[in-house]
Amino acid sequence: MYIEINFNISKEVLCDQVADRIEQMILSDKTQVGQKLPSEQALATGFGVSRPVIREALAILRARGLVAVQSGGGSRIVIPEAIYMSDTVNRLATMSHIRSEEVYEVRVWLEAKAARLAAVNATSDQLERLSDINRRMENSKDDVKNRTELDLAFHQMLADISGNQLLSVFVQSMNGILRQMLESVLHLPRAHEDGVAYHDRIIEVLRTADKDKSEAIVREHLIMSMRNYEFSDS
Repeated sequence: MYIEINFNISKEVLCDQVADRIEQMILSDKTQVGQKLPSEQALATGFGVSRPVIREALAILRARGLVAVQSGGGSRIVIPEAIYMSDTVNRLATMSHIRSEEVYEVRVWLEAKAARLAAVNATSDQLERLSDINRRMENSKDDVKNRTELDLAFHQMLADISGNQLLSVFVQSMNGILRQMLESVLHLPRAHEDGVAYHDRIIEVLRTADKDKSEAIVREHLIMSMRNYEFSDS
């Protein structure tokens, strides 16, 4: 099954204009997710451009995370993954020389709010999964990279439990920036043990469904992490 595309476009079009037009059509109808795009030749004929222009337009759409090459050839419409936003935020932070304090300020705002929402939305199963991540973190003391990924996974799941999809995406978008910072912190003495202990406390507070205490414990945890990073970077 192919999606229907309105080919009403100027013949002087460039590849980015073709990409923009296809994107507009995709975003205007969410039911098209998963459907196959017409062939390069059909698109080229419809837009009145060459196949190389269509190939460039499809490459732009792949870079935006809106289409993916499917097995057997052709392209299909997909929902953009948060990793695209994460990569963009990471590049922006690096090239704009955004300070670590600013990164942590935003992290505290986002995750404290996530904890407040998670306090009333978390299920027993979700809290058990958080605990499982923390136990794996506890057993990864000698593997800083794996420990870092599990730390990020813990906080990402906390955001997921909040029930706010956009908040979860924003938290995930910061993972690229935070990864290197967390690795630096985890080389400090007792940083591993302190992190695991804080996570256990977060889980226990979440079990009480107390919004204020949940927000406060996450804020306290992240502020300590920020101070540890400042110390490791000094």
